[in-house]
Amino acid sequence: MKTLILGIGNAILGDDGIGVRAAQELAAKVSDESVMVREVGFDGLNLLEIITGYDRLVVIDSIVTENGEVGKIYRLRPEQIYAPSGFAVSPHHFNLATTLEIGRRLMPGEIPEEVIVFAVDTEEATEVTEEMTEEVRQALPRVVQMVLEEISAPVAGR
Repeated sequence: MKTLILGIGNAILGDDGIGVRAAQELAAKVSDESVMVREVGFDGLNLLEIITGYDRLVVIDSIVTENGEVGKIYRLRPEQIYAPSGFAVSPHHFNLATTLEIGRRLMPGEIPEEVIVFAVDTEEATEVTEEMTEEVRQALPRVVQMVLEEISAPVAGR
């Protein structure tokens, strides 16, 4: 099974860099040739080119929840984050669920069917800094371990 681990974020916006930093650590730990680790600083339809051709996609990203606990890690399906929506400021800003739905319609069989998102609850990341909050910094090794466990677990239905 071809798997892509994708860390999304911006390392110079504090907590928003959790996905990128996790991907960097995972790249050094993953030795399975069927698993690719990448980091990107964009989302939306721009992801389609990157995720095409994989069976499984594991995303690591930051999330800001209304009453969340900074540093808490959620294991989610894309549809649990946002329902697919046709509304976006531009096509580059569609949410993950919408991006996957569009990709499956445009490229049947090319978009991963198995998609898991590890979202780390963060504070609003608008300050330019490479420093993450203490809570998010402490979540980094935990989310890396969770992803390693995820990719080593058998996939349901296979």
